[in-house]
Amino acid sequence: MEYFTTGRECAEIDSLTINEIGIMQPVLMERAGLSLAEEIAGCIDKKDRILVIAEGGNNGGDGIVAARILRERGYDATVFYICGLSKESAAFKDQRSIAKKCGVRFILMSDIIGADEAEKTANIGTYKALNRRENILSDIFNGYDVLVDAIFGVGLSRNVGGVQAEVIDIINSLKEERLDSLKVIAADIPSGISSETGEILGTAVRADITVAFGTMKLGMLFGKGREYSGLIKTKDIGFPRAAFDMMLPKCYGLSWEDVKKLLPVRRADSNKGSFGRLLLVAGSKDISGAAILAGQAAMKMGTGLVKILTDAANRDIIGAALPEALIQTYEKNENIVSAVKWASAVAIGPGIGTEEEKTELLKLVLDTAAAENKNVVLDADAINIISGNKDILNRRVSSGSGNITPENEWIITPHMLEMARLISEKNDDIREKLEIIKKNRFEVAKKVSNEYNVISVLKDARTVVAAGGTEEKFYINVNGNSGMAKGGSGDCLTGIIGALLAQGMKPYDSAVAGVFIHGASGDIAAKNKGMVGMTATDLNDSLQKVFEVLY
Repeated sequence: MEYFTTGRECAEIDSLTINEIGIMQPVLMERAGLSLAEEIAGCIDKKDRILVIAEGGNNGGDGIVAARILRERGYDATVFYICGLSKESAAFKDQRSIAKKCGVRFILMSDIIGADEAEKTANIGTYKALNRRENILSDIFNGYDVLVDAIFGVGLSRNVGGVQAEVIDIINSLKEERLDSLKVIAADIPSGISSETGEILGTAVRADITVAFGTMKLGMLFGKGREYSGLIKTKDIGFPRAAFDMMLPKCYGLSWEDVKKLLPVRRADSNKGSFGRLLLVAGSKDISGAAILAGQAAMKMGTGLVKILTDAANRDIIGAALPEALIQTYEKNENIVSAVKWASAVAIGPGIGTEEEKTELLKLVLDTAAAENKNVVLDADAINIISGNKDILNRRVSSGSGNITPENEWIITPHMLEMARLISEKNDDIREKLEIIKKNRFEVAKKVSNEYNVISVLKDARTVVAAGGTEEKFYINVNGNSGMAKGGSGDCLTGIIGALLAQGMKPYDSAVAGVFIHGASGDIAAKNKGMVGMTATDLNDSLQKVFEVLY
């Protein structure tokens, strides 16, 4: 398991490690600087000149340690100290003193432009003074092959201004001019990126690589933070597991090994009845592809039997595309009820349409599933129907069909627009709701989960999974790629999650493992087909490669 932390959580982990467990701050800073130095050394040539651009806080201290270690290893590493803070941290002072004794060269802003002028221009002086300083700094920075951003760390909560903003803008301008001939590497998080939201706080460094200390920061996963962080390398700097256990960060991700442990065992003496029966309610008169993609995904996930309940017009098309699937049509209610009873789990929504008769179909399927205590995943048009009939999900509770527990929670898989519809009232502006979700995705997903007694899989470039209840725990998926941003990818996910439910996995485990497998398959498809040209069918075809790793 990997935790994703905010600045506040990082500060708490730091404090627990130092004050409760007894690992001292200089040890952590040395480890952080070492990891940064090793990452820098691993991606540059020995002849490259390195400039660590630092401010007077602990992030600057990390950068100074890296410069010292690089110099000891024979690299040309210099520190440029901005001198723009009113107070230096004690750890920064200590590391500066050590580095100077070890022969590290320091360039001070005040030495370059004069102490009086530095003070004036740090407070936004005249245009002439600013222009002169900008030219001087640009000339200095341009003399190096690698710029290391050690200006601000995860504690930044205000907009960047003054001299620090100017330095950041110069870094970005030089990177834009020089492209691959200049490498920009950020220490822990790009300066100017909010560790909480990923928003730009005034201005921010655009890094090629970000070396994250201990944990990946939450703000590097969303918004501009994802773009500005570049390639993220998370390095262990010595935070003990006990510190995480004491405070439990609210956001986490899974590894391949974690997912392996969640998946059902496939015994050698099994038969098709051992691996579940999924009822997939999908497709309409004019839409067959969604049912095919979801059904194909479910079968490639190892489901014993998949039955597709669809419009009669799709029988021949789906039968030809998926000869392994059982097919049943919507015509008779008693057949629909028997199909739900037959299944170990139900997936409903892809391509069914939102007409009145589909509303009645959804009610019938869900009422029967509730009465029979079947696990359900709802996607696409099922969610759109519920957006206009918000009592449908709550009928499960009001019908007295038993207590909803972690063993039988249903799953919804809305993308951002579908979630905006779900939380909107009749006259609400959907665009405003979308912005609310982007800024408060965790809170929205949690609220919906509690309101409807479901697990919310909020699909986006970084999908978030939230269960109901009081525990503040969110799964964030960090694999996958932009090649998956195409029609049909969500249908594949519905089939994947439905398949895991049918095979007896708990709903929450099915949701998080399903999202991980979906993203992993997308990454394999992108590698083999290219992100631009890959399709949802390629994603399904790549599931077999995923299971070569997982089983």
